[in-house]
Amino acid sequence: MTDGRSLKLRLKILSSIFMILCLGCSNSTQLPTPEKIGHKERIRVISGKQAAILVNKMHGQSVAADDNVIAEYGREKKDLLYISFYRDRNEADKAFKLMIEKMASAEKGPFFHLMPLPAYKNKVYFTLGMGSGHYIFLSGNCLLWYQTDQSFGDKLPPKLLKFYPV
Repeated sequence: MTDGRSLKLRLKILSSIFMILCLGCSNSTQLPTPEKIGHKERIRVISGKQAAILVNKMHGQSVAADDNVIAEYGREKKDLLYISFYRDRNEADKAFKLMIEKMASAEKGPFFHLMPLPAYKNKVYFTLGMGSGHYIFLSGNCLLWYQTDQSFGDKLPPKLLKFYPV
């Protein structure tokens, strides 16, 4: 091979390796969200770094997981679905337990009447606060928080369960 051809070949190989590395290092896990929950349609999805920034800002500290998604439902009073993906299932479990413990022990906070839902063998919690109901649960490596003003009683919305079973 001539030097020009050799250089072009090396550049092609290097650019291919770079592309493979970039794709392999992507931390986006493509967390799916239902198009509709109850009678509200999904209107916006925030993901990746932008979602992590919002999650951390909301908590006033760095708590975002390996990947995060925030989905908004409805145009008037919005429902919000927060999904935090942890690469390690034990980390997801630890984050869930810590959240529930902190909420249960908080004497003054924005949430009250935290209770496990017996239909899910106490693996799903429900609480009230900030003018809405909130469902908190784990599905595999995902920690989910669904804030809604819709009434689903002591059950999770079926469309949400299809994506994230308990």
